[in-house]
Amino acid sequence: MTARLRRVGDVLGHERIAVDPDPQIEYVKIGVRSFGKGIFHYSPTTGDQLGSLRFFALRPNRLVISNIKGWEGAIAVSARADAHCVASNRFLCYRPIDDQIDVRWARWYFLSEPGIEQIRRASPGSADRNRTLAIDRFEALEIPLPPIDEQRRIAGHLDRLASSTERANELSVKSSTLTEALTVSVASRPDLSDQAKAAAGWTWTSLNNVLTLAGEQVRVDPSASYSNLGIYSFGRGVFKKPDIQGFSSSAVTLSRIRAGQFIYSRLFAFEGAYAYVPTEFDGYFVSNEFPTFDPDRQRLDSLWLAAYLRSPDRWAELAGASKGIGVRRKRVPVGALLNYEIWLPPIEAQHATVAMIEKLARVRESRERSAQRLDSLISAALNSAFAPGA
Repeated sequence: MTARLRRVGDVLGHERIAVDPDPQIEYVKIGVRSFGKGIFHYSPTTGDQLGSLRFFALRPNRLVISNIKGWEGAIAVSARADAHCVASNRFLCYRPIDDQIDVRWARWYFLSEPGIEQIRRASPGSADRNRTLAIDRFEALEIPLPPIDEQRRIAGHLDRLASSTERANELSVKSSTLTEALTVSVASRPDLSDQAKAAAGWTWTSLNNVLTLAGEQVRVDPSASYSNLGIYSFGRGVFKKPDIQGFSSSAVTLSRIRAGQFIYSRLFAFEGAYAYVPTEFDGYFVSNEFPTFDPDRQRLDSLWLAAYLRSPDRWAELAGASKGIGVRRKRVPVGALLNYEIWLPPIEAQHATVAMIEKLARVRESRERSAQRLDSLISAALNSAFAPGA
């Protein structure tokens, strides 16, 4: 890339079109997300509720930088949708001078490694809230500016990549939401009446008929360490935690868990910390805050039960409040779980449901990996475009 050094203030003009707020008129304030995530709008508010800051009209095709968060990539370009919004004096707005610079290119440059480093040097301060980008320091920066056609080519390429990444992320979020809804639905089958379930071999039973509290207790040895797991909230399974060191543990005993068991957190059951134990966590240890159960494998698949209990309505029922009122931080005792009554499908139907859930999870994970690859691609393309000597 052929470029010559140009002073920012010679190619970008600071623009401030003052707004005198009218108490009877509604205004939409803008904000800029960090890490290049763009402009967002606050809810409309009347002029007398805008606050004590000064406000300025925002025009499309302006480089917009947060003067307090520019150092972490709160840099964007305004669009037509922002044309009737206002920006406070905490945002620096710039227009191109004499068609020397494309503001889309400028945004991408300042989000690249060399560009963001210049922004950070121009935003001194030891604490985040004190790292303010001053107008004079920003305009004094010297940047390598290629010909305008080259700027537009680079900006267009990066814009297209960003659009693809955004779309992939949207699909990933929708996929996760749909997968979650389908997981709960296929496990509980709300579309079937009680009569239809009974006719298909489902039985109405309490969990104490298919779960037995596990009791593999191990006395803590001060010289030993114990592999430990935690349970994600909202039915998202288990995760590895740092090992428990015997010498620093206050517990006298720990429970050894086994693959295929059902487990939950007493403390976080109110927000869905129910799970089954995967094979890779066989032999891990937990405290007595994590009751663990052996399923009757002829009648219950623990993964099916974990999916069945991913519904917030069931968390609330188990915590003793049908609408979830007053259940936060309320421990769910073992007795409440064992006495909980459910419609239990035949074991073959549970296995089929689990297979479907695992397939849905693989689809979701595939979308998430695709979104991550696109994120990596745009990062690589960005830094390649603005690498020294590029």
